[in-house]
Amino acid sequence: MSVDCIFKRTKEDAFKDFCFFDEKTIQIEVDKPVILQPLKPTSALIITGYIPVHAIRFSINLNCKTSGNTALHFNPRIDRGYVVRNTKIKGTWELEETCSPVGPCNYIFRRNCYIHLMIFCTEDAFQIAVNGEHFCAFTYRFPLSEIKYLQCEGHIEDLRFNQLNLHVYPDPKICKPSRSLVLTVDSPLVEFLEVPINVRIGCEFKLGTNIFIRGRLKLLPHSFYVNLQKGDTIYPHPIIALHLNPRFLYGCSEPYVVMNCWVDGSWKNEERHEGQLSWMPGRDFLLTIRCEHEGYTIWLGNKMIGEFKHRLKPSIVDTLRISGDVVLHHLAIDYTKKK
Repeated sequence: MSVDCIFKRTKEDAFKDFCFFDEKTIQIEVDKPVILQPLKPTSALIITGYIPVHAIRFSINLNCKTSGNTALHFNPRIDRGYVVRNTKIKGTWELEETCSPVGPCNYIFRRNCYIHLMIFCTEDAFQIAVNGEHFCAFTYRFPLSEIKYLQCEGHIEDLRFNQLNLHVYPDPKICKPSRSLVLTVDSPLVEFLEVPINVRIGCEFKLGTNIFIRGRLKLLPHSFYVNLQKGDTIYPHPIIALHLNPRFLYGCSEPYVVMNCWVDGSWKNEERHEGQLSWMPGRDFLLTIRCEHEGYTIWLGNKMIGEFKHRLKPSIVDTLRISGDVVLHHLAIDYTKKK
């Protein structure tokens, strides 16, 4: 949206364009703490508000019973184009997590627009959705039982709030994704690939299947992951036949890749593949996952960087999920021809 359009459009115009208004939400005040019902897994907090034309940043905080402790600080910095997540312990900020979110309409936190946020509680992390799309997760650093208040601060207006319980996340009744992507042999994907992303695999997943992921690492990558899974929910947790998780900024160690699967309600024994991997921040890459007889082989360019023996039947896989510090250019699938 151009600068001229931002200033010409009124707040009322922005509200007319807002398709996530929820009549069950109630008006709340900026800077004033709101007492929450006790949080538990399946608790969901809905926050909507208007980001004014001259907004610089705002924050959504889940504050604890003990003064000076904040379990979640969710802080879009509109002037910088990124989002900070953090906790505060005894008045001191801990290690922050950041990302630079870009959506189908460019940066998702835009001035002179209304925003819909959902914070959903699972057993181990907050799951955060923005305007109907899952945005990020933040692992608990405080138990949910310690959280007592919601407080919104900064440049956000017309705040509304609701607390409820959900049995699935993202809930299609509340989160209405703008994208519905299907990957087939005849239809590679090159558009609407903003991360995090769920892609339905629209063909049989079997031995000989190859997944091709062309993309670029962000400039300061922490990690990203690729899941071959059954179903597209985050909660309840999907069955994952392959969880592929390259990790980068862990002290002074070289990048390494963690592989695992999720079944019967938990992660199983992880496998770590180390060694010099040619991941370059800001550089393009081609990642290939090949479903072979014994297991999956993982290729970076023309070099095999790891393998993961089958623990689940490949035929259960119907969804490709990618999240983290990566920009996607192209997704494709094909089958290796039998000799």
